[in-house]
Amino acid sequence: MDDDLLQAASDAFGGVFVIAGHLTRLTDDGLADWGLTTRQWLLLAVLTRGFQGRAPSLTEAAEAYGSSRQNVKQIALGLEARGFLRLVPDARDGRATRLEITDRVRIFDEPEGRARGRAVIEAAFDGLTRDEVLDLRRLVGRWLAGVPRGSSPQARPGKAASR
Repeated sequence: MDDDLLQAASDAFGGVFVIAGHLTRLTDDGLADWGLTTRQWLLLAVLTRGFQGRAPSLTEAAEAYGSSRQNVKQIALGLEARGFLRLVPDARDGRATRLEITDRVRIFDEPEGRARGRAVIEAAFDGLTRDEVLDLRRLVGRWLAGVPRGSSPQARPGKAASR
């Protein structure tokens, strides 16, 4: 990676973390009346979208969420306490725990839930054009597909942006 590209990548990398902080605050504010945090909402979104019709194991959920099993378990325990999901032992493997979504998640499909979600998304992308949002979705998808999962950068020498 040449120096100019490294600088651009570094700027984008740092910018993503700044944006994440602002998005967390914005989303936390939108979820406060339901007693949820952004991290809890994101786990629910990962579970409902990524595992439609089945209850994933804690390990599967952690991999899809992009965090450790222990971290996801703590988030899931908070959701269980609020009635959004249940942690249940796997029927075939007693060592595994499955995350079962409850009907309480339907609050996001009710008119108020949809309106809140829309308001948060519209506020988050207010400064971008339609085409920019579509481009961003495509780029984030490509970027996410290429982000190393569970290995340090030292384990991947020579891996650089060449596209």
